[in-house]
Amino acid sequence: MKSLFTFEVNQKILKAAAFINLLMGFIITLMPRKILLFFGVELPYAIEFWQFFGVIVGVAGIGFYVASTDPGKHWPIVLVGFLGKLLAGFIFLKALATQSLPMDFALILITTTLIWTIPFYFILQAAYDEHISEDSPPKKFHDLLSLVRTSRKATLTELSQEKNVLLVFVRHFGCTFCRETVSEMAKIDKAIAGKNFTLVFVHMSDPSYGDEFFSKYYSTPIHHISDPGRNLYKSLNLKRGSLMQLFGPATWIRGFYAGLVKGHGLGEFEGDSLQLGGVFVLSKGQIIFEEKANCASHIFQFNSLPEL
Repeated sequence: MKSLFTFEVNQKILKAAAFINLLMGFIITLMPRKILLFFGVELPYAIEFWQFFGVIVGVAGIGFYVASTDPGKHWPIVLVGFLGKLLAGFIFLKALATQSLPMDFALILITTTLIWTIPFYFILQAAYDEHISEDSPPKKFHDLLSLVRTSRKATLTELSQEKNVLLVFVRHFGCTFCRETVSEMAKIDKAIAGKNFTLVFVHMSDPSYGDEFFSKYYSTPIHHISDPGRNLYKSLNLKRGSLMQLFGPATWIRGFYAGLVKGHGLGEFEGDSLQLGGVFVLSKGQIIFEEKANCASHIFQFNSLPEL
């Protein structure tokens, strides 16, 4: 269904929404009494309230017309319209259910609110997909192995010749799931070393801030790689998350548990807040195991690693 909402289709939807909102806003503002009587609504004392409602509907129409020029660029206008129509729809549905408004009034409800929530959602989805698309093709991972150095001045090629490298890509340091991952890895640090692994974290922050961040979990310096351009992330096809992967119900539930119950909290964004993580095992420069996060709250299980 999402494929139906192309740039041109989204423009037409927003222009149609603009026309309907401007028309209904104009009618409600200039003729509130006639509209209310037509739909069988008792005339309130504050007829100006309905005129104010008409003005809001009309102004929204102007906003939708502006958004139609470039739906991806003007997505905040669409978002405000989507939320406004969704919440207003719930209020009007409650009024209809309790019979405080006549059923004939549903025509205004449908034309100005509920009918637009689904297309507006897909317009927002298209804008988000446009935002997370990569601007340039990724570099090849094997071309980066001997170029990228860790905080301890070693390349991944050198480390993977000595031991197997457990390469852990984390999200931004402000993410509670990033903090949880690093904390859990620190707890099993001896087990990781016992399995002939050298642990290397990859992050998107400044190297000095990386040193400060990891010192909270490790008593001695560890290997970590600063990748603010996300070259390593992209070379291994680690994607930016979709709306559901980043903000879905599972993420909120796990976020509450990790952030509040386990006490990892939240911090400022450090790097690309949309980036997902992953875990890889390198042996002599070759990837022999990978596990890519399927959502922001993905938990890596140490016992899933291969026996080496």
